[in-house]
Amino acid sequence: MKNRSILFVGIAAAIALVIIGINAVGIGWPFRLVHDQIFNPIGSRLISVRNVITDEFSFLGSISRLGEENKNLKAETLDLRNQLSALKEVGHENELLRAQLNFNARLNLQLLPARVVSTEPDDSRRFITIDRGGSSGVRVGQAVISSGVLVGTIYQVNDYSSKVFLVSDPEFRIRGIGQDGRAQGIVRGQIGQGYSLEDVAQGEVVTQGEQIITAGSGLVPQGILIGQVETVAKADNAVFQSANLKPLVNLNTLELVFVVTGLKQ
Repeated sequence: MKNRSILFVGIAAAIALVIIGINAVGIGWPFRLVHDQIFNPIGSRLISVRNVITDEFSFLGSISRLGEENKNLKAETLDLRNQLSALKEVGHENELLRAQLNFNARLNLQLLPARVVSTEPDDSRRFITIDRGGSSGVRVGQAVISSGVLVGTIYQVNDYSSKVFLVSDPEFRIRGIGQDGRAQGIVRGQIGQGYSLEDVAQGEVVTQGEQIITAGSGLVPQGILIGQVETVAKADNAVFQSANLKPLVNLNTLELVFVVTGLKQ
């Protein structure tokens, strides 16, 4: 065993001496050539391939992160838009409430706010449905106003909703009075646009631009604005005169209205 170990050490020493001798006399270039021309390019190529693969995985990871970040940004943007929309609606309703309070300051009415939930045209008859009913104290015949202007009267009452008969309906009737000349007549709707003030005695004075208000009848108190006189039709041989009235609110865009439930004490 000892002799075998000495043999291995001798062989290793001999190989080392051979390599040193080859390098010393300059004949080791074939080995360097093989290393430089074959193994070095292969190693360089492998390193390049490794770098490309690493870059690809890094790029794919970046795309995944960008997709997740984009998804989060879209969710945050949608949430902000919803918040902005809600704030705009609150602001809009506050404007309507402030306008109504300003118009109501002189009349001192008890008002019940209601949302318009549907519009139900029935041939020439016109109705809207509101989200207030008998459970809120709504009664048939009560006035419904918007921005201090009459838009109709309660026609039908359910527990939690009511149908409003609009003043623009040709079958609608209510007594009106001119604020300036105090002429009285019947306000009715017209097919198309506007209202008319009819059955006004010839001796009464009705002037263009005059405002017509409710004369007070049933559950509708006196003084609610209805419309403004546009033209007056008067004939010398006629018993009555009439006038065309201009609406002061757009009945087609009603969102929030107020039911007049009484007068403040």
